[in-house]
Amino acid sequence: MVIGKMLLLTDGESHTAKAEAYALTLAAALSAELVALYVVDPFLKRFTHEIYAVNRDECRAHLDNALAAEGEAGLAQFADKAARAGVAIRTLIFYGSPEQVVADEVVAGGYDMVILGAKHLEGWWQRFESCNLPGRIFRSVDCPLLVVK
Repeated sequence: MVIGKMLLLTDGESHTAKAEAYALTLAAALSAELVALYVVDPFLKRFTHEIYAVNRDECRAHLDNALAAEGEAGLAQFADKAARAGVAIRTLIFYGSPEQVVADEVVAGGYDMVILGAKHLEGWWQRFESCNLPGRIFRSVDCPLLVVK
């Protein structure tokens, strides 16, 4: 199998750094195209409807702007790492449910592999709260998935 195009899911958090390093190493070794994707998950916006009756729209706009800025900063940080490693990348930022966005992008972009980091979770409560994003993505994509711990 030839890996010509890889999709890296990044969020700018520490648990993703190892996945980013693997992605850069693989892209360089395989001369593969690497695309870094940050997904702004609108999950938090669900709570603004119930919590903020006054200025709800302003709250949602602020939340959108803050999450987008966080994504742009994370992608810029990874782009700097890639440049230092001599690997050309492309970055994307999308809004939506992470597993749906990833599944749609894998099909639209024709990726050969998806790479993502996984948090180290201790105890059943942390695993329950995490909603098992790697597992949900595994079920939603039809290509190899590299989950880096």
